[in-house]
Amino acid sequence: MSNEEEYRLIFENAPLGLLSFNDQGIIQTCNTRFIDIIGSSKEKLIGLCMLTLPDKKLVQAVKAALDGDTGFYEGLYRAVTSEKVIPVRGLFTAKLTNDKRFAGGVGIIEDISEQYYTAQALRDSEEKFRLVFSHSTDGLLITDTEGRVTDWNHTYENLTGISETEASGQYLWDLQFECMVPEKKSAEVLHSLRQTIQNALISGEGAFLNQPKETIMVSRSGRRIAVENVGFLIPSSKGYLFGGRVTDITARKAAEAKIKALLEEKSLILKEVHHRIKNNMAMIVSLLTLQADAIQDPVDRDALSSAAGRVQSMMLLYEQLYTGDLVGFAKANEYIPALVQDILDNTREVKRITPNFSIANVEMNFKTLQYLGILINELVTNAIKYAFRERNDGSITIDLHRDGDFYVLVVADNGCGLPLASVKTGKSSQKEQAPHDGFGMTLVRLLVEQLQGNVHITSHQGTTVTLRFKE
Repeated sequence: MSNEEEYRLIFENAPLGLLSFNDQGIIQTCNTRFIDIIGSSKEKLIGLCMLTLPDKKLVQAVKAALDGDTGFYEGLYRAVTSEKVIPVRGLFTAKLTNDKRFAGGVGIIEDISEQYYTAQALRDSEEKFRLVFSHSTDGLLITDTEGRVTDWNHTYENLTGISETEASGQYLWDLQFECMVPEKKSAEVLHSLRQTIQNALISGEGAFLNQPKETIMVSRSGRRIAVENVGFLIPSSKGYLFGGRVTDITARKAAEAKIKALLEEKSLILKEVHHRIKNNMAMIVSLLTLQADAIQDPVDRDALSSAAGRVQSMMLLYEQLYTGDLVGFAKANEYIPALVQDILDNTREVKRITPNFSIANVEMNFKTLQYLGILINELVTNAIKYAFRERNDGSITIDLHRDGDFYVLVVADNGCGLPLASVKTGKSSQKEQAPHDGFGMTLVRLLVEQLQGNVHITSHQGTTVTLRFKE
């Protein structure tokens, strides 16, 4: 194979676009890759005068080659033979004959679409970042790897009174120190600021990083501003950059202070209301008790005492609701033992009754606990009055637990039991009237219906009342 044939093979199969032109700038030959890049045909390209092309930068590069120099071109080129627009890079140089005379030139054309559009995307991304950075309502800053400020946005300027021009090139810790409240400034504080930021930039670590902190910033005008500060690191090819964000939280802190004041005012009002309600309920209990003490008829006296006990059970529940953490709810394992102990402490019967509790740690709503409180008051009071008539001691067991979707309340005593074998009361069950059934058991049945539950009473070595209900 001759040198000319080798040259022709290289020319045609080169990965770059190749062309040659005469001393008039007219294309004489070109390879297939050049045709592909331009998106045209060989027929349209051969004979094209490049000195008359509308792209002046390209014309200047070709003229440089014809003048014996080297011409460069890089940019977005629009081909006149195809209207294709493509990013290219071109190198043009003179072509010499064997006797060193100029005989036109040659050009090498490279398709740089990938690099061009990648760079364009990067420029667009940087522009978007710059717009966001500049117009953010938060103060934003960036330092170099040494801690000198390189970027300082408008919000930071407005908050501190320090312009970007003034801030640029200054060490961040000096600017932070300047904006501190006077009472916190000291040489030790400045040293600590510098060490903290420098250590983070060197190690890429810091306990304070990405941890928002509320503080007071003082602007150059002397205005004190409540702000939230957070620092973070930005990895770069040269090391870590330091970034900072500061948010003006003055309005938020003012709103929080107002809310706190309103809550304190509300708390005072609630305490006063609570105090009055509690006093009124206590007054009702006292009046009922005094009236009961003044009545000779045992039936009437018991009726008033029972009414006082019911109000007392509601007063205890109210106390639990008021002091609890959840509005409208109270803990059953706190309310029920307190209620039973209060009933035992205030009973007229001089007997040693031992209460036993097995109460699930559950929070129940006010309505349910109100019904349960009255129920337990009736059942425990009845047990004290009737179950231990022939004894001076005994025990009462109260059990509350879950059984699937139901709650089960059991009130049992080890007394003499009831004359009635059993009584079943419920929404869909038969009612059997006991011989000694009075207002108390009527109230029990009504409350069970309100709970949409059912009750079962047995009397064997004492009395056991079992209530199943849903909350």
